[in-house]
Amino acid sequence: MQARRMVRRALAATLAGGLGLLATATPAFAPHVAQMQVTPSTAKPGDEVTVFGPRGYGLTNPVQVRWGSVNGPVLGEFPTRDGAFAMWGPGTITIPEDAKPGINHLWVTQQLEPNESHIRGVPVQTVIQITDASGAAPVVGQELNPLQERPADLIENEAVSGTTLLLIGLGAAGIAMFLAGAAAVVVGRRRDTAQAVTR
Repeated sequence: MQARRMVRRALAATLAGGLGLLATATPAFAPHVAQMQVTPSTAKPGDEVTVFGPRGYGLTNPVQVRWGSVNGPVLGEFPTRDGAFAMWGPGTITIPEDAKPGINHLWVTQQLEPNESHIRGVPVQTVIQITDASGAAPVVGQELNPLQERPADLIENEAVSGTTLLLIGLGAAGIAMFLAGAAAVVVGRRRDTAQAVTR
């Protein structure tokens, strides 16, 4: 009878501890990562396309849309607006007349200030399909412009993944529930011992 009572108390304390942890947990802060949208995603040399940068940029300096690389020619410069994770555009740029048919890249660069260290993902790269002057896409098997790798010195080397954070949280919750259960067992035994002595 006493063993059942202790088990029930331990389970109740463990459940209460787990619910307490869940009730006090706050959602993780997930800032916006800079990105760029291009419409349409297929164009001919000389065409105008619309570019837009949803939230994720610094507010202080304008962004520059570049052709082909982070140091490529500037196709447009746009001011940012609306807070710490700023946005820019929409605006239009013109595809260079000498753009080669195939997969090409547009880059967004921005000079970030020291107080904008929370910004992630800049410079931003996106892909645009360039057709020939008649609007035809390159023939399958035709050599396309190779994908360029992002500059290594602009990438975070050790970002923490969401899975890692989830595992850390579950581990902390498991330890807290174990300790709550152990405390309930100890308290239950002391009461049972005290009752046995007074009888």
